Parts: sequence; C-alpha cells; structure tokens
Amino acid sequence: MTNDTTPHVQTGTVTSPDGATIAYTRQGAGPALVMVHCVSTSRARTPQPTLPAALAEHFTVFTYDRRGTGESGMALPYAVEREFEDLRAIIDLADGPVAAYGFSSGATLALLAAAAGVPIERLVLLEPPLFAQPDPGFTLREEAQRRVEADLADAQRWYNTDVVGVPSEVLDQLPPLTEEDLRNTRTIVHELEFLPGTSAERFAGVAQPTLVIASDQTAPIMYEFADALVAAMPDAEKRILPGEWHGVDDATLTEAIVGFVLAGAER
Repeated sequence: MTNDTTPHVQTGTVTSPDGATIAYTRQGAGPALVMVHCVSTSRARTPQPTLPAALAEHFTVFTYDRRGTGESGMALPYAVEREFEDLRAIIDLADGPVAAYGFSSGATLALLAAAAGVPIERLVLLEPPLFAQPDPGFTLREEAQRRVEADLADAQRWYNTDVVGVPSEVLDQLPPLTEEDLRNTRTIVHELEFLPGTSAERFAGVAQPTLVIASDQTAPIMYEFADALVAAMPDAEKRILPGEWHGVDDATLTEAIVGFVLAGAER
C-alpha cells in the first residue's frame, strides 16, 4: 500500500512474512539506499531526522520503522530473523542493487542481516557497537524487560547510561521524552537479544564492501570496534570524520556515503 505525498516522497507499508506491518518512506531518486535506525526509535523520532532528505539528493532513500516502533506493527515472539525479513521486504521495493546505511545498533543489525544473506550490495556503518560476549541466561534482556514493565522512562535512562554509556553531560542535553519515545522504549529488549555475541569475527564472512565510520569526538571504544571489523572482514575500511559524541553532521556524513556508495556503483 502506498500513499503519494509529493512527487518525490511516498509513504506506505509492507507486510513481513510473519504478518507484521512495516511502515516506510521513500524519497529522492538514484541508486537505492536503505537506512536502518538505532535502538528504540522511528522515522519520526530518529536522532538523524534530516539525514534522509540530505541523502535523497543523491539516492532513492528508504527509511522504515523497525518492528514495534513508530507506525510499524509487531508479532510475537520476537526474533532477530524477523528483522532480517523486514529489511528484505523493504529492499524488495527497490529497483536494482541496494546499499544499506546503519547507525549504532542499527548498523550492527545491518551487519547481521548481511551475514544472514539479506541482499545488501554495500554497507555504510556509523559506530556499530559490538558485544563480543554472549549474555548467558539473557540477564541483560531480562533486566530490560523488568524495567520496561515497571517504568518506561527509567528503562530508557538505564539503557542509555548502563548499556550504551551515554555521558551524563550528553544525556542532560537530550530533549524530554515524548509519548512515542516511551512507546518505542519497549523495543530495547530486542536490541539486547541480538547484540550479545556480536564479535567482529562473527562478520568475517561478510564480503560486501563496507565503510565503517566513527566520529573524532566519540567514545574510544568505537575505534576499537571499527578496527576489529576492518581486521576481520575481507573488504572493509575505516574513516574517522569530524563530529561529536556518537554522531556526525548530515553534510559530512552524506559526502562520505555518496563517495563510498556511488564510487562502488560506477565500477
């Protein structure tokens, strides 16, 4: 189902194989690029709200609400394989090869999808976190579920401080949580199911050309993750770009994505 809003922006939904309805936006023209959002966010509440329009100057950009967030539905039980199917359903909307850009845990999800055979031509990853050790007994996930059921605002803050490690000065600058933010917070449990056990070596079989980006102002561990991926993967490179903690501005990021994806498309 598709609804035209402007000649170059469309919104619609696709149905994933398990019946979940996935909402998406398509805008721009050119080679196809799918954006995979980070934890507990949606198209409306992404920390990169203006990046799709910037990229749409060069690409046909698909953004979508991951299952359980925004306008997308959910089917139980959760499994990361269902997220792979959601991404494949979005990719199927495109004409020709599709590149994927992922941010933070969305970048790790895109890597996992590529490793599972989802047809992604090239990968651009902004600061993907790697949780090398598995979580025996799913203790982190259980703690997340307990907090989600008790207090969504507390669960959001706990995830940011105890799991992600957001510095307090950064956290204090974030805007107040909206009702949608609180609803989306329920999906932190999803991230804590697929992130544990994501060592760099797990992606040694991902042969797609991959650009791993980190900000020059980010947490030092992000450089370690990027270096480990470049060492493990057969065709990966790292770039450090001017930015802020866990972020790079639209213009700088767009230039890097365009250079990497379009240069590859011309070969």
